[in-house]
Amino acid sequence: MSKQVPLFIIGLPKDEPANEFLMLKFGDTLEKANKIFSNIIEAKIAIKTQNTEGERTHYDVTATVITTDNQLIYAESGWDLLKITEKLCRKLEGELSKHVDNRQRESIRKRGLN
Repeated sequence: MSKQVPLFIIGLPKDEPANEFLMLKFGDTLEKANKIFSNIIEAKIAIKTQNTEGERTHYDVTATVITTDNQLIYAESGWDLLKITEKLCRKLEGELSKHVDNRQRESIRKRGLN
């Protein structure tokens, strides 16, 4: 059975519409990651805003996934929070392929070494 990974978002007000999108999108990616990294303790997204008094706001977003072994830290910045979330999710999903231990077939180059 898989347990739900606690996800904390720091730096956005609770009533912000992007807050719900972040929880859904990054939460789904964490569920996928939890199947491979079964040792995830928690995840945190820290958002820093700049230029809030202008027409657009610049975001610096840092996502930290804490496992029992180490911490995975991803950072992105930009003007659109939704695009930043997509990039962070892709970075975490890219990390999943590095940790798959059960390869389907042994490499041809490594067959003669044993």
